[in-house]
Amino acid sequence: MSISDEITAIGNEVYRKAIDLIIEHSRKVREALQLMVNATHLFSSSKNIELKENYNRISTIEEEADVIKRELIEQLTRSAPAFLYREDFFRFVTESDELIEIAQSFTRQLVRISDSKFATLSLDHFEPILTEILEEYDRLREAVMMLPFNPKRVLDLVIAVHNIESKIDGLYHDIEFKLFVEVEDIRKLMLYRDLLNLLEDLSDMIEDASDDLRVLALHRIA
Repeated sequence: MSISDEITAIGNEVYRKAIDLIIEHSRKVREALQLMVNATHLFSSSKNIELKENYNRISTIEEEADVIKRELIEQLTRSAPAFLYREDFFRFVTESDELIEIAQSFTRQLVRISDSKFATLSLDHFEPILTEILEEYDRLREAVMMLPFNPKRVLDLVIAVHNIESKIDGLYHDIEFKLFVEVEDIRKLMLYRDLLNLLEDLSDMIEDASDDLRVLALHRIA
């Protein structure tokens, strides 16, 4: 085997391991997002103990995802010069990891509000945007699964992610206006908007991660 063939073989093996790791990482992200959505129901039902347990579970997932991220980064760092797309994988897993941090921040804010007894908030307005965020991430996760097998399908799924993000953007502005009209207490309004902004950031970051995945798919097509 020539040196170039050996480098190619090593690169292919690193690629397969990297894909396995980002698939496992995406499972952790999906679990954290589902727990975040569940937290809104626990908050609305005044199930404070369960809400805190939910938050603690997200924190544990965040630590588990960090381990996967570090393993991926260490593996890709050791692979030089056999693997050409390290930086693209770095960007994708970093963006994806921040999704868990936002889910954690959102749930932590619910815990704080619940503990403070300061205000009673109804999160019914948030149901549509939460549903779409899960759908948006599911399309991204499907794209991750398709990357080693059907990179052209990944490009279609990235478009689907962008379309859902656009829908979420419209929902965000609709909900923001409803809150402005219906919520008279300025302190409550600020809490609502803080939570809503975290959800918008989450949706935007899923879209950003899909763009990073698109680059990885294009490498497979070229």
